Amino acid sequence: MKITLCAGGTGGHLFPAIVLVKSFSEKGHDTSIITDERGNIYCEKIDNKDVLKTIKFSSQNIFIFIGRLIKIVLHFLKKWHRDKPDVFIGFGGILTVIPAIIAKLYGVKIVIYEQNSIVGRANRFLSQIADLKLSMFSMGNDWSTQAAPVRPEFFKNSSYKIGKTIRILIIGGSQGARSFSSLIPIALQKLMPEERKQLEIVQQESYNDEKELKTKYDKIGVKSHIKRFIHNIADEMEKCQLVICRAGASTLSELSAIGRPAILIPYPKATDNHQLLNAKRYSSKNACWIVEEGACAEEKLMRVIRNILKNKELLKYAASSIINNSLKDAASDFVLEIEKLSIKNEKVSN
Repeated sequence: MKITLCAGGTGGHLFPAIVLVKSFSEKGHDTSIITDERGNIYCEKIDNKDVLKTIKFSSQNIFIFIGRLIKIVLHFLKKWHRDKPDVFIGFGGILTVIPAIIAKLYGVKIVIYEQNSIVGRANRFLSQIADLKLSMFSMGNDWSTQAAPVRPEFFKNSSYKIGKTIRILIIGGSQGARSFSSLIPIALQKLMPEERKQLEIVQQESYNDEKELKTKYDKIGVKSHIKRFIHNIADEMEKCQLVICRAGASTLSELSAIGRPAILIPYPKATDNHQLLNAKRYSSKNACWIVEEGACAEEKLMRVIRNILKNKELLKYAASSIINNSLKDAASDFVLEIEKLSIKNEKVSN
């Protein structure tokens, strides 16, 4: 069976797709991926790929936008006419729309996957032509719930231990989070000196401000390790007792796979505020804490950390609440769903 996956932009869209490329290939399927220039950095080990120019709409670049759309339409008309897949799987985002529509015109089965708590605009549109709709969270109607595939390095099976020092990993997703570099040091400064001594920070700083951020932590007496990019995020998660991060679906799945509690700071400009909705799904299970950006965010974050330092057993409880061992089977279950779709298609054809 020929399968084409399409995901672009952030690691959140791409990481599950990359896991599936390997899983489908291991089952003997002819698998390829479509991504864009931003997403290509995560696909270096994938040989069979189609890299498109990043599409981003604004009123100022409307003619460039239209020109790129036309090129993409012509590209896939030619591509699918020459060698169409049996199944096209889209992971959301504007990049998936044109290839999916043209694939549908050529009789390709369309599958869409939604990782967030609310269906994104691209998937909302493509749901009208999709043969199978899968989602990480329960959506009801004709959506089937399917856990997001997680990279194998997150299944560490390591014990969760708490010592005198709480090691906190701070990440902002694949694109980083610049606001963390001001919000978090200010929050920690509000703690008492003896409280700050109990903390050790490992932070990804993606905006060339490593020295400035390091200075901020040094001034308030917090031990810190500032990194431009964390190459093996799973190893860093394993070493920490707490994570401060955004609430993207892939990040949440990775936290659930490795069993690390988190303080979630949802990205406030996420479409339809879906990151806050994602976070609430986990906080309802007492698996995380939520701090929204905005007025008094530093004070709220400080209070959460202070409460954790006063009762470190809260971390153990959150760790046991967030872990989801069934995620180990997510990729193979996903592959099985697509194989079932193909079998149904063959029966209808016969």
